[in-house]
Amino acid sequence: MRLPRLLLLLCALSVSAGVVRAESFPQDAGILDVRAFGARGNGQDDDTAAFLRAISASGEDTGTTFWQDRIVYVPDGVYRISAPLVKRYQTGKFGSGLILLGESRERTILRLLDQAPGYGDPEHPKAVVFTTSKLHDGTATSGGKDYDGLGEGNDAYMNFIENMTIDVGEGNPGAVAIDFLGNNIGAIRNVTLQAKPGSGAIGLSMTRKWPGPTLVQNLTVRGFGIGIATAQTEYGLTFEHIRLYDQTRMAIRNDRNALAIRDLEVRGPLPAIVNGGKESFLAIDDGRSDARDPAAFIRNEGVAALRQVVLAGQPSSGVLSGPDQWTQRPPPAWRPAMADPPPVPAATPDTWVSPARFGATGDPEQDATDALRQALSSGAAVLYLPHGTYAIRDGIAIPASLRRIVGMNSTLKVVGRRPPGFSRDGGMIRIASDGPPVSIERLAFDNSYLGDQLAIEVSGARDVTIRDVISAGVTLLDRKPTGGRIFLEDVCCGRMQIAGREPVFARQFDTEGDGVRIANNGSPLAILGLKTEGVCTIVDNAMGAHTDIFGGLVYVVRDGPGAAIPAFRNSASWLSASFAEESLRTGSRYEVYLGRDPNDGRDIIPVAGFPQRGFGRLVPDLRDEPR
Repeated sequence: MRLPRLLLLLCALSVSAGVVRAESFPQDAGILDVRAFGARGNGQDDDTAAFLRAISASGEDTGTTFWQDRIVYVPDGVYRISAPLVKRYQTGKFGSGLILLGESRERTILRLLDQAPGYGDPEHPKAVVFTTSKLHDGTATSGGKDYDGLGEGNDAYMNFIENMTIDVGEGNPGAVAIDFLGNNIGAIRNVTLQAKPGSGAIGLSMTRKWPGPTLVQNLTVRGFGIGIATAQTEYGLTFEHIRLYDQTRMAIRNDRNALAIRDLEVRGPLPAIVNGGKESFLAIDDGRSDARDPAAFIRNEGVAALRQVVLAGQPSSGVLSGPDQWTQRPPPAWRPAMADPPPVPAATPDTWVSPARFGATGDPEQDATDALRQALSSGAAVLYLPHGTYAIRDGIAIPASLRRIVGMNSTLKVVGRRPPGFSRDGGMIRIASDGPPVSIERLAFDNSYLGDQLAIEVSGARDVTIRDVISAGVTLLDRKPTGGRIFLEDVCCGRMQIAGREPVFARQFDTEGDGVRIANNGSPLAILGLKTEGVCTIVDNAMGAHTDIFGGLVYVVRDGPGAAIPAFRNSASWLSASFAEESLRTGSRYEVYLGRDPNDGRDIIPVAGFPQRGFGRLVPDLRDEPR
């Protein structure tokens, strides 16, 4: 459907400062505006059907290239909703890739009708926004999931809800604002969920099979019986900048999943958190509550690792095991302090440039190298890639003048007949110039089944943010010793190698595959929420590296790693890790967490002694430092 000849407005968010700024995106970007499908946003008309039409138009099942769905944009307004917003393909089957981006958190409002049909029973809650999995592999009931009835599964890729308020109205005690299922890449960002007294069962529910990895960032929940509900033993969830106010039952209910949380503020009844089931794992860094101590803050059956959680005005750091076994332990003094990425710079529309201006069409059979280079040489501050696939025959150098690359869920890939001179060790995107911060957003790098390839190479002294980026069949990142700070946010699924003295900060980092997933040669590295999947060494830490992993889930998947493949290697470096291990069989788990270094004869750390989690373990505080 042709969009109006107007610039689409989206929001840029600086989470650290809480600043929301409207920006203009060109109308040829491939975004779907709900107004073009009949939505009015006047607070009177029912806009449900219009939203469902826009969501349906956002894309069909694209199989393994799961990142190609279009963005559904919601301008400021009050949109009356009377039934769940859900994505289905034309076949009627549930789909992934439900991407709702509002214009602003405060003025883009989805409001459930008062006394809406089907929302009256808190024992049978019903969602306003309901994200689902597609059925890419297996059957509709594999692993005990209910795909046909609940849209369950582990193919819930590219689900995003951002920049809006969802109000569940009055007289809807069974309402759930968002029932979210997301896997590998996806996020809820800059969202407020609110319920009036007597309305609202759960603000954010993430309990269907199988949630995670997913990033929830800058979320405020006001009211509801439960603020956030999570469940299942797979696959780990990451939360950052979370505000939970005035819940009537509890702020967070976690049933057996692994949660990594940074910057949590809770005001409401105690205990604020219920961590139910011996498999449950919490890692909380920087929290605030009126509870007098950890046992009053968390009703705990599993394990909770706390860092600088202020309870009754006093900071607490340590490990809570079971209901009341508290072991005080300060965090490592050497750990890199997590930092938020630089804010997205303001840029007026006339500074934006597209390779389409120079002949690129987004057709994967066309060589777009020259068009991209011409666009970059224009001096524009922002490069955007209208929705499509752009093939390149060589690496693309990023000039110091560029501040953003906005992919619009587009793909960058190597041309079909690869030139011999296109180095597999050189980045598809190369940042060699020093300069101001630059961000790479909503872009996929695809070299699946075509051999090795590096996606992003950074050797210039400038901050680089990599957000909502897919690396398929490629190494995600090579940060050279001369490179600047790196900020990774909601990325999947390649490995990375880093060197140099500048820090690397990652939140919701999903790296899947075998071999060494993170090679750290001397850098400060902080990760909030890690997910691995494969027979791998998670981190090879060397040359005085300082690596701190706080929260996450590691998953060997296949049988056979044995003692030969440790989870971590640490040579003359500093390592701290806090995580849950998922394992479904005795043969598909780690036997050694910290491996022997053949150069210095360091003793190994086996898994024995850590609490069991099914066939896996709970590892709240693994540390190793040079002797």
